[in-house]
Amino acid sequence: MGAAILRQESVGPLELYSSERMLVRDLSKLVRSRCGPVRCREVAFEFDYTAGRTDLVGLGHDSEVHAFETKLSKWREALEQARRNTCFAHYSYVALPVKAADNALKAKDEFRRLGIGLVALNGEHGRLAIRPRRNAPLLPWLTQSAVGFLVGR
Repeated sequence: MGAAILRQESVGPLELYSSERMLVRDLSKLVRSRCGPVRCREVAFEFDYTAGRTDLVGLGHDSEVHAFETKLSKWREALEQARRNTCFAHYSYVALPVKAADNALKAKDEFRRLGIGLVALNGEHGRLAIRPRRNAPLLPWLTQSAVGFLVGR
């Protein structure tokens, strides 16, 4: 991450992340840390289910499933993916670099209407810009599949 931070200082904050993979990596570190805005005791990458593939899933300390969709800039696409994740996740989020999150915040009413949270990332630091609503998953069997994916790796 040190190289990315140096790059950020020399070319500006929009280029902190050159790939979604880097964004997901920082997000996974953040949600597993004690000081992250969302805390999960287990995380796993690329949960694949019928309606899509979730970038990162996490198991919260109360055994609730958290789903995260990451994008470098296309927040509307991520919001639609996060909405689909509510079929199995108790909490669903869009995670974006800070600049993209600032743009997405202009549609905070849409995030709130859907119950989707927004995490703004800046390196290994992040903030919860919009708190998600707790969701009762429509497909409990898929929720159990996500839990199995998290703990059975």
